[in-house]
Amino acid sequence: MEASPLSKAVGFDVASLRKEQFRVTEKWTWFNHATFGPPPRTYVETIEDFAHKMAGAELPEGAGLWGDALDRVRAKAAQFFNCNVDDVAFLKSTAEGIGVVALGLDWRSGDQVIAYDQAFPADVYPWMNLASRGVELRLIADRGRQRFDVEDVEALMTPRTRVVCLEMVNFGNGFRAPLAEVARLCHERGAWLVVDATQAAGAMRVDVQESGCDVLVAHGYKFMMSGWGTAICYFAPHVRSRLGVPEPGWKSVQKIPPPSLVDYKLDWAAEARRFEPGIPDMMSIFGTEAVIDLMTSLGTRQIEDRVMEYGAEVTEALEDMKWSVVSSHRNAERSGIISVQREGVDMDQLNHRLQERYVACAVREGRMRISMHFYNDRSDLERLLDCLPD
Repeated sequence: MEASPLSKAVGFDVASLRKEQFRVTEKWTWFNHATFGPPPRTYVETIEDFAHKMAGAELPEGAGLWGDALDRVRAKAAQFFNCNVDDVAFLKSTAEGIGVVALGLDWRSGDQVIAYDQAFPADVYPWMNLASRGVELRLIADRGRQRFDVEDVEALMTPRTRVVCLEMVNFGNGFRAPLAEVARLCHERGAWLVVDATQAAGAMRVDVQESGCDVLVAHGYKFMMSGWGTAICYFAPHVRSRLGVPEPGWKSVQKIPPPSLVDYKLDWAAEARRFEPGIPDMMSIFGTEAVIDLMTSLGTRQIEDRVMEYGAEVTEALEDMKWSVVSSHRNAERSGIISVQREGVDMDQLNHRLQERYVACAVREGRMRISMHFYNDRSDLERLLDCLPD
């Protein structure tokens, strides 16, 4: 293989980043960000500092603890996803974010939701749960393509379609959905586009204005590399005004903090924070802020360019070794996830062998899933290739 052009593809020093930020590289070749993204050093140092301050009672009390800090991180998250600060809510998981729509919309018997039949369960179960209310879930048939077209969505739509729920990047095959086209279709038909960006955010640039989505949820423990417990959620203003509040908490109302905690006035906040049932995990919030700061300093477009260039090199190398890359080869449909297979290879046995050699991948739907990030380098690729059967 020729020398990698990757060092020229981006404006940051990958070797220095690996040494300074990513301890995982000391032992592992980590191609499993679609399962879990090992946090960078800045995340670790930030939450350690927060924990020490908690233990020493060095944190300000009440609103000074979570109010000002939460507003600061909310503003950074809004910039990261290109939306207004009022549109951002911090929830615990992808399912909780999607659940706000599933539990908060005024469903009527006969309403319909559309999802992909290869989607992650968190993008399907909230809608299946509405069957008792007469809501029909219609699934886009993959039919072995590992992708779908806008026409597949349109073919399932009827006047009763209220939500189309898609992953920005599919968890198994890495297919990047044509969100902007689907959003236009939804809005022409009076439906909402709800997006799970958990397998995209951090590796792919996420722009809610560009995508046209109405709701977007991204849990931080995968490509965002910011641990469990914080999902950044975008709720467009027109969505907020039509949704009930499934889990009301003391922060869901307009006046925070109120003049009196026992002066109960259920006047919902207009902002997306109305969907936050209580104080979020502040340790996780601060860790998320640290990672957003790191990625913003590197440039989200530069990160995506790096991941895409690296993915192209991984694809070429694997195909040279006669592996079948089942993920879409169309540039607009590629992502940080590559799904591969090879006849006669037991993927579970191969994955066990890889783990013994400290190469982290995953097996999904009988195929090997390789999920890379901007700090992976040529040595990682060579180590993977050395472990694969001839």
